[in-house]
Amino acid sequence: MPSKPPDELTFHLGIDVGSSSVKAMLASDDGTQVSVASAPCSMQHPQPGHAEADPASWWHAVVQAVTSLDTAGVRIRGIGVSVLYPALLLLDANMLPLRPAILYCDGRSDAESEELLRHFGHARACELTGNAFPAGSAAITSLLWLRKHEPETFRRAARIGLANTFIVHKLTGEFTTDFSNASLSGLYDTGANEWSAELCTLAGIAQRALPPPMPGGQPAGRLSREAAAQLQLPAGLPVAAGAGDTVCSALGIGITAPAELFVSCGSTNCFAGLSERPEFDNGLVNTSYLDDRTWINIGSTNASGSAIDWFVRTFLGVGADAYERFFDLCGRSSPGAGGIVFLPYLAGERTPLYDPRARALFFGMSMASSLADTARSVAEGVCHADRHILETFQRNGRKVRSILAAGGGNRSRTMRRIRTDVIGVEIAFSGLSETAAFGAALLGGIAAGSYADWRDAARTARLAGRFSTIQPDAAAHEAYARPYEIFKQLYPAVRPLLH
Repeated sequence: MPSKPPDELTFHLGIDVGSSSVKAMLASDDGTQVSVASAPCSMQHPQPGHAEADPASWWHAVVQAVTSLDTAGVRIRGIGVSVLYPALLLLDANMLPLRPAILYCDGRSDAESEELLRHFGHARACELTGNAFPAGSAAITSLLWLRKHEPETFRRAARIGLANTFIVHKLTGEFTTDFSNASLSGLYDTGANEWSAELCTLAGIAQRALPPPMPGGQPAGRLSREAAAQLQLPAGLPVAAGAGDTVCSALGIGITAPAELFVSCGSTNCFAGLSERPEFDNGLVNTSYLDDRTWINIGSTNASGSAIDWFVRTFLGVGADAYERFFDLCGRSSPGAGGIVFLPYLAGERTPLYDPRARALFFGMSMASSLADTARSVAEGVCHADRHILETFQRNGRKVRSILAAGGGNRSRTMRRIRTDVIGVEIAFSGLSETAAFGAALLGGIAAGSYADWRDAARTARLAGRFSTIQPDAAAHEAYARPYEIFKQLYPAVRPLLH
């Protein structure tokens, strides 16, 4: 995109609805992030293994975050939305939620997941939906649970939606979703990008109860007068259909080719890569991307930054300098952590184990082990889990030449070095924050016509990224070879003791 004088720049609003907060961002059409605000929302756990959210709290946080932005002198052209996904909503005829949304991390529907897999078989499930009906992570399992355990609420549902269905409706009054949210519903023929009549019949719902799916950057409608008044914005702005948060993060960091992977490092780590054909039986979570010819493959951990949080809280206490002390300890040990290998499965594990009963483990400790070795083993264990995901991506011959990284888990220079050396691939660390909200703003730009398509928007994101690149150190990577082999063998060895 050619540069414009500052007084000719226009802006786009990105809204990112997460599990604990909503973030709003204004980004100019040259990719500059000019204002960011956030507001809290919450996840509820009414029973062990349940994870829900009140959609009304999402909208309240959207209003609070957007109205906290500095919009003085800013000409906004479009709005985009990023959401946690899948988040299943049962809605009445007036689009009012009949109960809290059931979230992606809800595990109540294990029995329904197993029932679906027995019915379809793993290969057919992957061929049809791109995934193998994991509990909660495929919304159909939660839908079947509701049909069985809350039949009256299920019968009252006139419409069934996902998180962006609700938020975009509040913005525009329209009933929509996008390809990425639809394809994690478990009700969608992901390769064909359409609702599956077979799956809808199995779930006991009519296809007309589901929102029409569309590309994430396509205008779903225009900002209504009511929403404009609440958000203190001009009515009539185009609003994009939106997308799942991983899709928006991938767009916001600027990946365009299968040879690149994106990793978002936070409480959990999430890897994502694009695919030009639907190779679904690959050990990854697979969804449609931002058009009907591109897919995104996703591999995630359950505890990355949160494993470090646990170690700091448990062994180093609290305080402003606690994390600084942790990474200082890591620097006092050397690659291999004095022989200690840590499995970071404090909350089960997703890719590539997909085992909620997996548990963490320190292995190889001796009288010679130090606190520094133990701390470093936690950092290395998190990065070994990253490498395990990378190998899953490479399983079918994908050649990864570089990784683009973002997120708070990369703030430490020591952690960036450990991550690069363990993985053994060049990593370019983004200087931008809030890639999901930025990706949402870019979707708003596509809807407004500021970008020709998502690839054009991704090129703008790449130029705005202010990347710093680290090459792996060959000697350090070699030093991690044996610990990594032990890491991969440990869980299969102890798994029989946990099941």
